[in-house]
Amino acid sequence: MIVKAKITLKGLKDSKECTVLADTGAAMTVVDKGLAEAIGVQYAGLTRSLTSATGQELKGEVAIVRELLVEDETLDYEKILVVEFNGKVREALSALQVDDAAILGVTTMELANYMPDASKGVLRKFKAFLF
Repeated sequence: MIVKAKITLKGLKDSKECTVLADTGAAMTVVDKGLAEAIGVQYAGLTRSLTSATGQELKGEVAIVRELLVEDETLDYEKILVVEFNGKVREALSALQVDDAAILGVTTMELANYMPDASKGVLRKFKAFLF
């Protein structure tokens, strides 16, 4: 079972709420360039590469969104990876009945105190603690 999550990306120009794939194989949250440009992100001048679930090599730029809400937790000035999603990636996401312009990464989930619960297909809240 796949895990879906509700997120809101707030940029310098606009915001977008969507239901996305919570991907434990993705370290960073990945956002399509068109969406990133529409909401207004600030680029950090760093590039990263990743391999998508469809086996495609994607290169992107690290950027900052003003706020990234994961379910009910707000992360300020969160890093994302901006890439150009190709047709295969968009089709794969659409087939899962999630937004085809963003994927929630595991680091973002953890920062928001959530973990994926594959048995129910949702994010589960956990309490953070320090030693």
